[in-house]
Parts: sequence; C-alpha cells; structure tokens
Amino acid sequence: MTASRIALCCFLIGSASFATLAIAADTAPRPLVRYSYTGPPMTVITGVVAPWTRESRITGYFVVPELPANYTTDFLDPDIVWPFPNLPAEFSFTDGARTITRDSLEDVMKITGDRLDPHKHEVRAFSVTTDARGNIKTWDVLFVHDVRRNTFLTNYNGGIHGQDLTEVDTSHFGCVATEKCTANANYTSKGAILADTQPPGTWAREVIGPAEGAGR
Repeated sequence: MTASRIALCCFLIGSASFATLAIAADTAPRPLVRYSYTGPPMTVITGVVAPWTRESRITGYFVVPELPANYTTDFLDPDIVWPFPNLPAEFSFTDGARTITRDSLEDVMKITGDRLDPHKHEVRAFSVTTDARGNIKTWDVLFVHDVRRNTFLTNYNGGIHGQDLTEVDTSHFGCVATEKCTANANYTSKGAILADTQPPGTWAREVIGPAEGAGR
C-alpha cells in the first residue's frame, strides 16, 4: 500500500471516528436543568380591587433535559394535540394570585368561556430559544382559561418589545371589577425607551441532576 493510500485510510478512519463521537455527544443524556423566570414588576393594573400590586410580577420555572444552544424548542410540537406529550412534566408559573402547573391544564375547548373552574387552563404556547451559551433569550408562554377575560402570558422576541400580562375574571382570585382585572408589564431590549417600559424579565438555569438514562 502506498503512502498516499495509507494517509487516505487514516484520514477516513479519523473522520469516521470524529463523526461517531459527534453523534454520540449529540445523543448523550443531557443533565436535568431547572430554567427559572423572574419578570419585571407590573406597571399597569386595572380593577376596583385587583389581586396584584405594583410589586407583583410573573415568576415561574420548568424542568427539562438541558436545552441545546442556538436552538428553538417548541414544547407543543410536533404533537400539538392533547395531552401534549412533549410539554415539560414539571413546571409552575404564578402571577402572585394564581399558580399554573401541569395539573392545572386540560384539553382545548372551542368556547373557552364555558370553562367554569378558574384554576383550569389550556396551553396555547410554550416555546423558548437559546443563545450560543444555552441561556434562554426569547420565549412565548400562554395559558388560557377564558380567551376573552382570563389569560396568562409572558412573551419576548429578543428585540424591541415584550410583555407580561395576566388577567382574571371578576370574582376570581379576589378580583372586584365590572368585567375583569388586569396587570401587565411592558418591556424592551433597551429598557425604558417608551412610556411604561422597563428591561425584560430574566431566566436563570440550574443543573439539578442527571437526565434519565444517564450512567446506564
């Protein structure tokens, strides 16, 4: 065998080994991570007696295997029908008046106003995008009880505008109003450049254990 052929064989073997390692690294179990959100304080509140104050904010977390860097994860995709098997098994979001968890969810209703239990919601959006370091930089989370009068939203596209918004029907969670109570925080990537805007909420991540299957 000539020297050039030996070199070619070594190159091909090395390339194959590198590809195998890359695939193995990509499919290796990822550590279990808690991603926690802290939103800015609510700045606009309506209702005669609202369940929130200007110190209230949306907070929450979800637990999943570590998210890839530079990647968008839509937890409602590809199976976008109930019971949404790709949705995080453990998550919790609160506006200070109510808390929404996996156990709070139920199937989509055509007429959401027919939903009687104010603690029950359907999930309309649950997606995040990470940056080069794997930190969450954009997000879209929406829960709906009654699409007209009772929703829960945190959304930011990483650009000029984002919003934390929560609203509850009158008599729910202590709300006294003609129709509903609302609270929202508008934010921009540059902070207070518009009326009633502030810096966006922030995400933190914490490794809490190995992913299922690790070490087996």
